[in-house]
Amino acid sequence: MGNRGEYLIRAIVEICQKLDSKGWVANHDGNVTVLFEETLLATPTATSKADIVPEMILTLDMEGNKLQGIGKPFSEINLHLAAYRAREDITAVVHAHPPFAMARGLVGGDFEISVPEAIVSIGDMIPVVRYAIPGAKEHIEIISEALSKCDIFMMPGNGVLSVGRDVKEGYLRMELLEHLLKIDYYAKSMGNVMAIPEEDKQKLLEKRAAIGLGPKRANFPSQANVPDNQTNLLKDLIAQEIKKVLQEK
Repeated sequence: MGNRGEYLIRAIVEICQKLDSKGWVANHDGNVTVLFEETLLATPTATSKADIVPEMILTLDMEGNKLQGIGKPFSEINLHLAAYRAREDITAVVHAHPPFAMARGLVGGDFEISVPEAIVSIGDMIPVVRYAIPGAKEHIEIISEALSKCDIFMMPGNGVLSVGRDVKEGYLRMELLEHLLKIDYYAKSMGNVMAIPEEDKQKLLEKRAAIGLGPKRANFPSQANVPDNQTNLLKDLIAQEIKKVLQEK
């Protein structure tokens, strides 16, 4: 497999250990995948994340079929496949059940972030997507829609799905969401939670975009279908916004 493949496998094992030590998984909960060349490296089904070792990591094709490894692919592999198909920048998916995020998913209602620095990291709103029973075909549409707007979201009764450019980024986004939900829970027990002014929120989101974070806007037309003058106008507008953000720093 080579050094890179071995490095990615070690990274998956490390994240599995973190998920277990944080108490974000129980029994056989959770799963992790990483894109490697034209295959997926994946945790096996029916195995506690605390027990995962490098020899257990499976190699799957991009349809979820096992190519090599001990054990079987987990039943919710289609959630991960839908994420990879939704965006080209996604190379890792982490799925777990952090208690505060799991609880928020059961209650419903999108989570509005009130901590400025966190908006730059993961956006201003983390959705709770609509419910679908595990294995339902609706998940493909649900995941594609959610990932067009964010990098992490909550699923009613099924925890959190987080994506990243590598597995650590996917994990850290989940860690931040759980931390923020805990803060929100404690803050609401003390009084009303402050709302970030809309003008400040937009500045934070612009900084997020300027450093290359967040999904590419799904409603941006493909340059292949746009006349040259409109393409140049679009580039000029983006350049102006980036320049404006940099001047404000």
